[in-house]
Amino acid sequence: MIVFIDSGVLGLLSSPSDNPVAINSQEWLYSLLARGVYLISSEICDYEVRRGLILTSLTKTTQASGLDILDGLATNLIDFLPITKIALRQAALLWAECRSQGMPTADTLNIDVDVIIAAQCQLMQEQQPGQDLVVATTNVKHLSRFVNAKKWQDISF
Repeated sequence: MIVFIDSGVLGLLSSPSDNPVAINSQEWLYSLLARGVYLISSEICDYEVRRGLILTSLTKTTQASGLDILDGLATNLIDFLPITKIALRQAALLWAECRSQGMPTADTLNIDVDVIIAAQCQLMQEQQPGQDLVVATTNVKHLSRFVNAKKWQDISF
């Protein structure tokens, strides 16, 4: 089983706060690891979370540890897929198809990270047919158009 961690969930996992939702997400992550689930994310998700942590750290010193947590996740627990030309071309196709059907997933000027994530997941499934892959997210609506996506709290084994 492969669980793809999207930006919203990665942000929770990187949170240095004692927020109960963040703590629950971290416990969830370790329960998946204990069951041998392969965890992946995307470099674009790292970018989204990292830029927020950096911005916050410029005004609050407590958030700097969020960067350490994110780095630790990337070093030890979660593999991050690179953004490739093939993935970006697939994402552009998904973006245009949704838009042409009147079902946009983001504002026209938005980079639309959801379609990039969806494209990476689709390509991964093509390379590993038969492998179960689910995207752990905080917002199922957009991603579920393209790939198997569930709220992170609903993913358990």
